[in-house]
Amino acid sequence: MTHRILIVEDTPTIARVQKHIAQKVGYEVDIAQSLAETKELISKHHYFCAVVDFILPDAPQGEAVPCTIAADIPTIVMTGNIDKHTRDTVEKYPIIDYIIKGNKQAYEYLEKQLYRLPRNKHVKVLVVDDSASTRQYICSLLTRHKYQILQAADGLEALKELENTPDISVIITDKEMPNMDGIELCNEIRRIYSNDEKAIIGISGITSSNLSTLFLKNGANDYLYKPFNSEEFYCRLSQNVDMLELIATIKRQANTDYLTKLPNRRYFFEEANKSLKQFKKAKAPAMLAMLDIDHFKAINDTYGHDAGDEVLKGLAVCFNKYFENQLVARLGGEEFAVFFTELTEQEALKRLESFRLFIELNSHEFSQAQIKFTLSIGFSHSETYQIDELLKQADLKLYKAKESGRNKVV
Repeated sequence: MTHRILIVEDTPTIARVQKHIAQKVGYEVDIAQSLAETKELISKHHYFCAVVDFILPDAPQGEAVPCTIAADIPTIVMTGNIDKHTRDTVEKYPIIDYIIKGNKQAYEYLEKQLYRLPRNKHVKVLVVDDSASTRQYICSLLTRHKYQILQAADGLEALKELENTPDISVIITDKEMPNMDGIELCNEIRRIYSNDEKAIIGISGITSSNLSTLFLKNGANDYLYKPFNSEEFYCRLSQNVDMLELIATIKRQANTDYLTKLPNRRYFFEEANKSLKQFKKAKAPAMLAMLDIDHFKAINDTYGHDAGDEVLKGLAVCFNKYFENQLVARLGGEEFAVFFTELTEQEALKRLESFRLFIELNSHEFSQAQIKFTLSIGFSHSETYQIDELLKQADLKLYKAKESGRNKVV
């Protein structure tokens, strides 16, 4: 979905820079050069957010800021200076942020904020505090930045929320609470989730010099002393969400095949071994298929490696469709594997045969050269709980499929 942004700026060169940044991030952009134009555009469109110049020819005292706020548009204020009068005026309103114009860093920071706002819609934050007024205040700050919000009045309620909503990313917790305090909650969360999975920000109004250290030593990522400045709150929260996102990106890159975007061999072995332990415990047979593109070398030799890459990427899309709930990976070259975690033997074989037939009939659609190709598939179903051995069994069946004419499931 493309979001629409309103840029309110009377200096054309600055407006062009802001427009370029917004379009780079992915926004559809409207520009107003005055308060009158701002009101007119707001009457015609719905805006996801706005970047507003503090001083305009017909709004010398920052009148454009309450205009966008009143229209319920999340607002970033940009100003040439931030003297006490300007700061006091700006901070009266529930804005997202204010940025001082004049250097490259300001526009890099603007780009980060414009990137974060759509992302924040998918970030869940749990606010834990026994004070309803404190929770309400923190939630109001989070709402400005479009975070999804959950609440709990103590540590025990927080753990229930985490159990019910495991994709919560950030927990903001007070120290002093009944039933389970913030330090105990940190320990319980870290018993289940690592720092890579959840970020914890401790908060407290207690004037103790070692409380921040106590939070950090017990698993928190950060700490804020109440009452805290909203700017510092946003900066620390954004840094922690950025950290989680960066770690997730690194993990994804480490576990993903660069070409097909399917899981790679390393990830496949790790996850399959985890599942095999459960299969062994349940004394249930394991199922694995090896799949290989027939005559793939000839495809590369005849059409070129770019065409071969198109074939592999098209095939990967079909894997995701046909084996959505199974563990799929590109093991290397034209060789793929499927580890079955939920289906019966008959269901797995039926799915593989359906997949083989679909590829035979539709493979020409994967590449510009309309290259037709088929798959040979080897399937193993046995009480074998070592991934190397299970792959070896499937590979032997794959060899039989190749030797007996290709384009079949053995």
